[in-house]
Amino acid sequence: MDSRIAYIDDELSFKEALSKLELSDKLYVDLEFDKNHYRYGFNLCLMQVYDGKTCYLIDPLGSLKIDSIFPILENPEIEKVCFAFGEDIRLLHHIGCQPKNVLDLAVVRTLLNKPTLSLSNSLVEELGLEAQSSQQKSNWFARPLTAEQIQYAAEDVFDLPKLRDVLMAELEKMGRTEWMEQEQQQFESEDWTIGAEPEIVPFKDRKQLTMREWIRYSILMEYRDYLSSKLNRPSYKVIDKNIFIDLAKNPEKVNRWITIKRVHPKIRNEKVETKLKSLLAEAEKTIQEENIKKDQSSRPPITSEQKMRNAQVRKEIEHAKNNVFLPIKELLKKEYGEHFSNYLLSNRRIVGIISGNIKLLDYQKRLLNQYKSALNISDSKYF
Repeated sequence: MDSRIAYIDDELSFKEALSKLELSDKLYVDLEFDKNHYRYGFNLCLMQVYDGKTCYLIDPLGSLKIDSIFPILENPEIEKVCFAFGEDIRLLHHIGCQPKNVLDLAVVRTLLNKPTLSLSNSLVEELGLEAQSSQQKSNWFARPLTAEQIQYAAEDVFDLPKLRDVLMAELEKMGRTEWMEQEQQQFESEDWTIGAEPEIVPFKDRKQLTMREWIRYSILMEYRDYLSSKLNRPSYKVIDKNIFIDLAKNPEKVNRWITIKRVHPKIRNEKVETKLKSLLAEAEKTIQEENIKKDQSSRPPITSEQKMRNAQVRKEIEHAKNNVFLPIKELLKKEYGEHFSNYLLSNRRIVGIISGNIKLLDYQKRLLNQYKSALNISDSKYF
């Protein structure tokens, strides 16, 4: 193993590592995790923390109290340097850690009008390094970790110091450090709990089901989640959801439960079949009590007033998009580049700004107001 790597899987070595890490002014951080792929839920499998000398590979799957490192990650005096950290910080919030002073170099690249690339390809582009083979999809729950996994995990942070120096020097040269400071503040204040938990009953499935079928499907999917948690397996590996869609449409098929394929063998039994029959009976009771018609739509009816309001909103979005945002985006593209303009005014963000769901940062408002004046656009209510 590389002499710069320290594998931490006991409390004594963890305490020693923490005593060194808390003295750093910069830490380079990455996580390896599993999100409903090998096991149930959103799980931390490995934490990589590099202080510029030693890369500590901290193993949270054994006896370590991983929350001992939280105060260091939450210390605003220590800069945490990372790359494309969105899902990582979502996981940290999910397990009770709210990191402060996070510098995401992927965001820095965007502010420098660079294309969206993986860390490996960014290192190739910025530092001329060779791309490393990915271990991202390997099973990070497996113990012991392979030599390839250990080296891959460490390599994810070893080159972050050089990458930080190059990108931040360029950012400072272009006068955009204030932009990044505002991006950091927004990053830390976001609600990262959204998306941490899986959608137990996929709302998009509603469109293919009647109201009766949706009631059955919802109660079945809640039970699927329960079974998955008990087996500690991702839901899709326990029961294919299409089986429950079919069962919601044809509840009599529950009588053939033990012969149905694409079901985990541990739940293809009479006990689960009995429970499913009970749940379907419960759903049927709800259907009768609420007097749900046979072909009643599962989507609530839209009144004429709602249709009119929706049409007005669509019209406003289209007008603002074509007369305010797209002309500004063209000027933004000419001066700051295509990648930055697509980041600031992507179609999704334009709709979000118009509808009030996305709040612009101060530097973004300044840029948009600057171009609004240049284009003699009088409508200023969006920024």
